[in-house]
Amino acid sequence: MKRSAITGLFVLLASAGTMAADWTETVSLNGDLRYRHEQIDVEGEELRNRQRVRMRMSLLARPEDNLEIGVRLVSGGDDPVSSNQTLGDGFSTKGIGLDQAYFIWTHAASGAKVSGGKMANPFYLPAKSELIWDSDLSPEGLALKHVFGDGDTRFFVHGAGLWVEERSADDNTGLFGGQIGIEQKFNGVKVVLGGGYMNFTDLDGALYDDEFFGNSATDSVSFDYDFNLMEFFGVVEFKAGDLPVTLFADIVTNREADTGEQAYMFGAKLGKAKKVGSWEAKYNYREVQADAVMGALIDSDFRGGGTDAKGHELGAAYQLSSKSKLAVSYFVNTIDLDDTRDFKRLMVDLKFKF
Repeated sequence: MKRSAITGLFVLLASAGTMAADWTETVSLNGDLRYRHEQIDVEGEELRNRQRVRMRMSLLARPEDNLEIGVRLVSGGDDPVSSNQTLGDGFSTKGIGLDQAYFIWTHAASGAKVSGGKMANPFYLPAKSELIWDSDLSPEGLALKHVFGDGDTRFFVHGAGLWVEERSADDNTGLFGGQIGIEQKFNGVKVVLGGGYMNFTDLDGALYDDEFFGNSATDSVSFDYDFNLMEFFGVVEFKAGDLPVTLFADIVTNREADTGEQAYMFGAKLGKAKKVGSWEAKYNYREVQADAVMGALIDSDFRGGGTDAKGHELGAAYQLSSKSKLAVSYFVNTIDLDDTRDFKRLMVDLKFKF
């Protein structure tokens, strides 16, 4: 009896070990933490200093070769374009929310990818441009990505139908968009050219927190214009010696606006902070007129969030270790283009991955 019990225990432990091995082969856990010191200087207002943290933790499962399922928790509240938590509120507990819950299914024969849920941005962002979308935004809906060709010439198509506002007693606000582009490589240079179309439907009042973030609004109740966006972009990547160089331009026009319909952004990046001791530097300039894009969804650091502004962003980063990085960003912007005010923002970040 004792020998049978011991044998059974070994069988159980062996089975548990096999299950654990299977689990670790299909599921991974990772995340990052950012500690930030921030100084904000707005003309006519008191100088502000604050410190903030951002935490993200992701669970990624691949139960089948062509299926990915992901869940991500982040610090923050309801703000769709920021997961920062400001320190100094009487040591109060900070919030954590569901930032992503999605699937990505890949068609075995063509390689086309269908994704759905609350997901990473499904559109191509030229050099991570935040002219239309903040980098923290996790849209909701369904999307399709497909790449044609291989080798030095590739074409890509992106499309999405996104849920912006669901209403029980009225029409829902949606966003339907698509992009096409070409990626060409030759003699160590990569060029990406493309364009996109994005249309918001059935807008009814502000998207978030009863704010219009620079967009024109009648009596602060409804948008003056719909948003029907045409985008054109270009990216050039090459090496100057051993240093990678990226040049880019991103241009957007809102076809529904009578005035204030233009936005553009161009910039450059030198180096890449990845290996220990490596560094990178970047610069961009942008102008975002009042009704060129949806103010609630664009870069929340530039001009403090929203449209009706122009100016510079400078940044640099240094890789301290394989899992830590020091980064600095500085915004020198002009807000309220008809009645200008200066806006400056300094951000010093310590970033850790695990």
